[in-house]
Amino acid sequence: MIVSRALSEDGTVRCAVSDFDTARAVGQGISDRSEAWDFIRAFAAGWYTPLAAADGVDEVDLQQVEGRLGFSLPGALREAYLLFGGRPEPFGHQDPMPSPAELFVHEDLGGVLVFRTENQVCAFWGVRLIDLGEADPPVVVQSRDGWRPFTDRVSLACVELVLSEALFSDGHLYNACELPADVSGSAAELFERVALPDYPL
Repeated sequence: MIVSRALSEDGTVRCAVSDFDTARAVGQGISDRSEAWDFIRAFAAGWYTPLAAADGVDEVDLQQVEGRLGFSLPGALREAYLLFGGRPEPFGHQDPMPSPAELFVHEDLGGVLVFRTENQVCAFWGVRLIDLGEADPPVVVQSRDGWRPFTDRVSLACVELVLSEALFSDGHLYNACELPADVSGSAAELFERVALPDYPL
């Protein structure tokens, strides 16, 4: 579960870092990749600093990696790299997207284009080669149980990446571990759920 906005006892909202409200920004969900990029821009501006043109990778770099791989990247993955693929913070704390030059094809499932790697190389996120023709294809994740569906779109996986990587930022307001015992029993009352799908794991 991804949560946002802690509510104090008097019912007021306690903002962790700024006035940015993740639950409100997600709204009823992320329906397409345009909404995903809008959310990522707003999240970066609200929690860190706004995205700038220099935060994306060069188009030439993407063309070079496509030449090396022998196929075009899905539209959504290209857009993600052009938007924030050159910015290590806040999107590269734990399980980052590799640079375009580090993209590779895993041999399982008839080939999976890996675009995210767990920091100890214990898991991979990617797009099956048979799905590369889709502009915003589904994402699979490899863990100790093998490959499983992760999200139905690359753009949604990027939203999840941004949110989960934020949990590993420095400071006492970030926590990627279990909730404290005095909070976990009343999490549903203390936090507002963000309208994103459950983790499939």
